[in-house]
Amino acid sequence: MRRKHSLALVATIATMASIVVGGAAQAAFPNFSDCPTSIPAVRGCIDIQSVSGSLEIKGFTVPLGDSLEIRGGLDNSVRPAIFYPPTGTNGFFSRSIRIPGGLLGLELPIPGNTVLGTAQLAGPASAIRMEIEFGTTTVSLPVKVKLDNPLLGSSCYIGTNSNPVRVNLTTGTTSPPPPNRPISGRLGELAFDETTGALILRDTVNVDNAFAIPGASGCGLLGILNPVVNLKLGLPSAAGNNAMIVRNDVGLREA
Repeated sequence: MRRKHSLALVATIATMASIVVGGAAQAAFPNFSDCPTSIPAVRGCIDIQSVSGSLEIKGFTVPLGDSLEIRGGLDNSVRPAIFYPPTGTNGFFSRSIRIPGGLLGLELPIPGNTVLGTAQLAGPASAIRMEIEFGTTTVSLPVKVKLDNPLLGSSCYIGTNSNPVRVNLTTGTTSPPPPNRPISGRLGELAFDETTGALILRDTVNVDNAFAIPGASGCGLLGILNPVVNLKLGLPSAAGNNAMIVRNDVGLREA
C-alpha cells in the first residue's frame, strides 16, 4: 500500500510544481538531507528552489533571485496535499534580499541606506497548502516580510501573522481584479536525476497577481517610520496592483 501511494505521488509531481520563499545560501539542488521520512504519512520528499523572479508592488519591482525555497515531506493521499517540514523547522526558509533604492529610494552608497528584506511564513507549516487540479498546482501560503535597517529597528514588518500577504502561486492562469489582467505560469521540463533518484522539473513558473499587501508596522521607534516604508513601497497596495512571478526548480523522490 505504501508503495502504491509513493508511485502515485511521483506521478502527481510529474504534473505539478510549487513555490517557496528561500533561506540561507541554498544547498545543492535537490536537497533531501532533512526530509522527515520517519513520519509514516510522508510518501515523498520535495525540494523547491527559486532560480529567478520578482515581486511587483504598484510597478515597484523587487528582484527575488534565488532567495526562495520550501523543502520537506509530502503526503498527497489526501486533498489538499499535506506538507511536513523538516524537524525543528517550518519548512519555509528565507534568505535576505536587498530592497532596490534602500531607505532613501536612491541607489547611493550611503551608510545606513541599505534595506534587506527577509520573507517569513506567517503561521505554522500547516498553513502551506498544495492544491493539485487538472494538471496545475496552486501553492497557497501566508507570508510576511521583515525589513532590516539600523533606523528601522528589529520589528519592522510588511504583513503580520494576523494580517499576512496571502499568495496563491499557480502554474495555471490567474483571475485577478482590475487593473491587473490574467497571467499564466507553466510546468517545467521533466527529467530524472540518477544520482539522487529524484524526478526533476526545471524552469517551472508560478504566478499570482490577485493578492493584496498591507502596510508596514513596527518600523522605527513606536512605528514612526511606517509612513516612510509605505511611501517607498506604495503600501498598502490593494489586490489587482501587485504580482509575484517566480521560476523554480522542483525535485521529488520517494520517501
